[in-house]
This record gives sequence, C-alpha cells and structure tokens, in this order.
Amino acid sequence: MTKTSWKFPLLGLLVSLLAPGWAQAQVTIEYIAHACFLVQSPAGIRIVIDPYNSHRWLGYSFPAAPAADAVLITHPHYDHDAGYYWGAEVPTIRAPGRYAVGDVRVEGIRGKHADPYGTDFGQVNTIWMLEVGGLRIAHLGDNGPLSRADIRALGRVDVLMIPIDGQYHILSRDAIEAIRSALRPRVTIPMHYRIPSLSDLPESLGPIEPWLAERRNVTRLETNRTVLAPETLPRTEHIMVFPPSPAVQPWSESLRQAWAEAREARERLQEDSPDASQAAVEHLRRATALAPEAIFFWWELGKALNQAGQQEEAIRVLERGLAGAGRSDWEHRMKARALLADLYRAAGNVQLATKQYRLILAGSYRTELRRQAEDFLRVGESRD
Repeated sequence: MTKTSWKFPLLGLLVSLLAPGWAQAQVTIEYIAHACFLVQSPAGIRIVIDPYNSHRWLGYSFPAAPAADAVLITHPHYDHDAGYYWGAEVPTIRAPGRYAVGDVRVEGIRGKHADPYGTDFGQVNTIWMLEVGGLRIAHLGDNGPLSRADIRALGRVDVLMIPIDGQYHILSRDAIEAIRSALRPRVTIPMHYRIPSLSDLPESLGPIEPWLAERRNVTRLETNRTVLAPETLPRTEHIMVFPPSPAVQPWSESLRQAWAEAREARERLQEDSPDASQAAVEHLRRATALAPEAIFFWWELGKALNQAGQQEEAIRVLERGLAGAGRSDWEHRMKARALLADLYRAAGNVQLATKQYRLILAGSYRTELRRQAEDFLRVGESRD
C-alpha cells in the first residue's frame, strides 16, 4: 500500500505539535444525504465522502458544494461519485493508499463492490478509514460482506458508516450484523437508504425504519451534525441516525417531469411500431427542454436520433448537451462522448472522434468505454 503525503496545512501542523490534547476533541460529523458525509477535524480540515449527483436516481438535490480540503470517493457510481462539484481546486482521492490531509490521516483499503453491481468498472470499492481527533471513522461505501483481510486492515473502528436499508439493497441483514459483530464500533451510522421526507425514490431502496425497529440503543439526532470525541463515545454500541442536511431539496417538478418523459420514451422504443422512434425522440426533446443541465437526457436523445437514422441531428444534439453540461455527471458525459465519437467516425471525421476518445481516457472509469477508446486510438497510431 502506497504512502502519499497529500497536504498538511500549517494550522494542522501547529495544532498537532502544540496542542495535542485539544487535537483529540471536537470532531464534527455532518450528514448531507444518502452516503455523503462531511467530517471536520479539530484543526478545521474538512473531508467530504461520497457526494452524489443531483439529477439521478435519488429524487433530491446535492446542495451547493460545501468548503472542503479533500473529497474521498469509494467507487464510480453516480450516487457516490460527484467530486466534479468542487472542480480541480479540491483534491479528489479514489485509490487505496495512505494520505495526510492536515491533521487527518486517511487510509483507503481495497474492497469489492457488493454483488451484482459495478461490473462495468470492475466492482472496485475503496473503504475509507479516517483517523482524526483520536477517533477512527470507517466509511464502507457500497462494499459487500467484509473479508477477513478487510477486517484486519480496518482494525479498531469507533464510528462505522454502513449501507443499510429496509430492502437490503447492498448488504443482507446477516451481512450487516456480521460486520457490526466483527468490528464492534461504538457508533454505527446507517446510510444509503430512501429518505421519505425528501422523495419516494429510489424504488429499489427501502427506508431505514424497518431495520431500526428491531434495534435498541438508537439515537435520532435533531440536526444533521454532531460532535464526537474519544471520551464522549457511548460505552455500549450505539446507532446514530441523522436527518439530511436542510440544504438538500426534493427534485423540482420540471426535473421529475423530465424523468417521466424519459421513461415514456423508453416505453415507446420497445413498441413494434414504425412511428415509435420518432415518438421517443419527441418525448426526449421535451425532457432536454425541461432539464437542459442534465446530460443524461441529451445522451438518451442522441441515442434515439441515431436509432431513427438521424445521425447529423444526433451529432448536433450531443454537441449541444456536452457544451451545457458543465462538470456534472461524468458517467453520462463519457457515454455521450463515446456515442459522439462513434458518429464522428462513421461520418469520416477521425480527428474529432480521436478528440472525444482522448477525453474518455482522461475522464472515464468504466472499463468498456476505456477499452473502446484504447482500441480506436491504437488503430489510429498504427495507421499514422
């Protein structure tokens, strides 16, 4: 495992050298929503874990990016991987290894995404362990059942952030209890469940209440943040449930309607009808008009136009969508680029296709898209 010194601001250094007692207090944990937390150290270093995309699946927004010194990503799914909201100014850390961020020590442990999800990126999942203010805080991301090696690598866990929901989407009931029994955290924080106060989505996640109803020692916080220290941890294992950040808002009606239009388009494309493709195109045009900032709908429209034999219009739509998408939703930006590259290549514009494939290699974590880009560029180099 590599050791990397990420950054060590002067304030963190002075705190650790001059005030070791104070440095073991006042660790703030703030829940944003879903699997996203902000951990603030005694020296004021702020670490964000697993920010989510505002336009996909969950039914609620991600708030304006809070100040952060680093962003940790467990795996490249849109509900865990929205580090682009901070841009290049804030380091985004993905790979297993050891890092220093001010007075926070971070260790990434190589895990495996829960089955059967994530095969398109090799089921990578980095389990994060933060050592801060005398506490050891573990965030599992979407890891499956922990192996013995995972448990040994984690060692002592004071605070455990673990995916739990009433439908057991990521971990089974038995796997949850096995993890808690093996790690024996003083505080368990459930995450990755449906939040009915914000949305009736996602349908494949259950709320946390059914699991909580079978548990004791549950504390329901009134606000989305708490302050912990080694001396204030509960003596017995405890479950702590946060409300989401008040800055998180349900989807706008226009975004919900855009998703309804996209679902209608998919249903039309399944019909055996000569006008089905054009009907789908019209639904997706309305979706892009309702939510022009969401690249997903532009990508779907580009696919539908291509399927309808309107390749030139598909190119224009994808170019327009990518120009307006900003940094949001890297997954569908890369899918849109891959489709655009295919269309450029079919039109004989190798130079523009090459540009898109290079952007895919620079920004995609999906193995099939990277392989597609590498194959095209390899052939291009041999041709040159």
